[in-house]
Amino acid sequence: MKTNLKLAFSDGYFASLNKLPSNIQAKVNQQIMKFMVNPSLPGFNLEKLQVVKDDSFRSLRVDQIYRIIVSEQGNILLLLWVDHHDDAYTWAKTHKCNINAETGAIQLYQSEVQAVVIESQETSESLFNSLRDKQLMKLGVPEDLIPQVRLVQTEEDLDQLQTNLPQDAYEGLFLYLAGQSYESILAEREIAEDSQFSTTDFEAALARDQSLAKFSVVSGETELEEMLSASLEKWRVFLHSSQRKLATGHKKGPVRVLGGAGTGKTVVAMHRAKWLAENLTDPNHKILFTTFTKNLAQDIEDQLRSLCGEALLQKIEVVNLDRWVQYFLRKQKYDFEIVYSREKLDEHWKTAYAEMSPELTLSLEFFKEEWLHVIQPQGITSLEEYKQARRVGRGTRLSRADKIKVWDVLSEYRRLLNQHGIKEISDAYRDAADFIKVNGIDFPYQSIVVDEAQDMGPQAFKLLRAIVPEQENDLFIVGDAHQRIYDQNKVVLSQVGINVRGRSAKLKINYRTTDEIRKFASAILNDMPIDDLDGGEDDNTLYKSLTHGPAPFIFDNSQNFEEQMQKVFAFIDQSSYPLESICIVARTNAEIDKIAQQFNAEKRKFHRIETSETHAPKDVVKIATIHRVKGLEFDLIVLASCNEGLIPLKNAVEHKADEVSQIEADAHERSLVFVALTRAKKEVVISSYGVKSSYLV
Repeated sequence: MKTNLKLAFSDGYFASLNKLPSNIQAKVNQQIMKFMVNPSLPGFNLEKLQVVKDDSFRSLRVDQIYRIIVSEQGNILLLLWVDHHDDAYTWAKTHKCNINAETGAIQLYQSEVQAVVIESQETSESLFNSLRDKQLMKLGVPEDLIPQVRLVQTEEDLDQLQTNLPQDAYEGLFLYLAGQSYESILAEREIAEDSQFSTTDFEAALARDQSLAKFSVVSGETELEEMLSASLEKWRVFLHSSQRKLATGHKKGPVRVLGGAGTGKTVVAMHRAKWLAENLTDPNHKILFTTFTKNLAQDIEDQLRSLCGEALLQKIEVVNLDRWVQYFLRKQKYDFEIVYSREKLDEHWKTAYAEMSPELTLSLEFFKEEWLHVIQPQGITSLEEYKQARRVGRGTRLSRADKIKVWDVLSEYRRLLNQHGIKEISDAYRDAADFIKVNGIDFPYQSIVVDEAQDMGPQAFKLLRAIVPEQENDLFIVGDAHQRIYDQNKVVLSQVGINVRGRSAKLKINYRTTDEIRKFASAILNDMPIDDLDGGEDDNTLYKSLTHGPAPFIFDNSQNFEEQMQKVFAFIDQSSYPLESICIVARTNAEIDKIAQQFNAEKRKFHRIETSETHAPKDVVKIATIHRVKGLEFDLIVLASCNEGLIPLKNAVEHKADEVSQIEADAHERSLVFVALTRAKKEVVISSYGVKSSYLV
């Protein structure tokens, strides 16, 4: 039998395994392990299948009932499917597994296309007439499916072929129809126009990113044992080729990755952390993985534990940045309390505002916004610095004389904070960065991975820049300004010492949300400009979803809260989604309290999401604020209480200092709705009572 046996597990194999009973899953794993150790054992004969389109397909016996379908390629076995023997054989009859000669990728696809009916119209032309056969293959189309692709006359025709085409083929064709040029698609995939690949060298093909997007390779008993002992969720995390290029390999400096909702930014960030941890040059070093909130950090640590295992996770420190800086400053005997409470800070603002010159007619809100958007981002601590400060984008103009009077209030506010032993978090970031620079502190971090970068301001990034020196693989930053849901000043990375020029990338394909939900959510943003975290704009039109589903449904406006909830309950009762895949989302904690009370009154079970979801109960509906569902996903999202006064939140958009501030507040509220809607994988329902939100009009 074979020597140096190598196994490659397809994502379809894991999907089929996951559908089997847990006791059968265990038996399958045991058989694979035995086969890896000694393929010559009796009962392990690879049975050649009859009446199949792929001559390489074989059947590997699990027991009397279950079979594994494999493709035999020399000393390589590609594990493709596992099922009841009749169903496994039926699957094998309709599929093929081969190497695309133009891309070099191993492709597993449904070759039986009789079920796909495309209504051809003699007067219509194929949407891909301008592409030669070779070019279609460069986009990922298997050679034997080209005739079917040539029949495509509408986007609906292409959707019909989606289940037959390999994912890379469907994505390539989809992007081409969406307006992306053939040349740019190949450039992003790093496929040369004149490249040719062997269709028989499976070992070389398995090393390519395009193949690793669908196959996980195991070449030894130890590696296989580790895989089989890990959770099935870990096995099923496959990176698409564009994602893998970002997550692996050495980078010459900071990397910025943009991506819309559902494009896999956080998954890429986690895989980057895993790769960095596996490739540490100093065993005493570690990787710092940081994000904006404590809850998100906990969620990511739980996912990394599944992805990496406990041993590798010891090399990755996962912590939200606020907690990190608090711990660091405490060790330095920092004499100040870091305060987040707006109420506590407002006391000092009112006292400082009372000192305003009577010659000024500026509101208290103006000073708060000047502090947030000018003073803190630029780290201004003196009048002279303030006189020279950039105020681009501020709606109220100030003369030089006005600035002096404004500074009197701002400096008094800072004096009051210092007097009471208080610092805002931006001050803490700045103080920590200054302390590091002055004292030349070296940290045990080889690299830092930053998730949800859009929610971190300039002082946060100045601190991150101080923590790790400029070097290879130093910073990996992912974010999406469409999802900026915290009141932070926008960062321009180049202005805080982080140069990402030539090392920026964008993930464009939404793998979570249907195109119907994506378009609806994007419309809520109302064409507002979105920054790219480095002084430019991010083009929202480039993001695409590959799946389709029902358009978001908006209930007729209810007269009161109770009527709204009855409609929501009725919809949930009639839906086919598992209860744990449904989440009711609202803007405020007070509204979530009311929803919880209604569940209790109806004697319905629910789970309120407040901390990590690792141990959340099954078979119950989830409820949460919009802020708390950030980073999570569900089949069905119910956006409840979408009323005027709640969305947008009245307190968040009223009493702004000027029109510019008003626009910024509105953008923040729209981003919150965008985040809520894009947590949904399949369907969105929106309900309201009283006066419906203007965002829905």
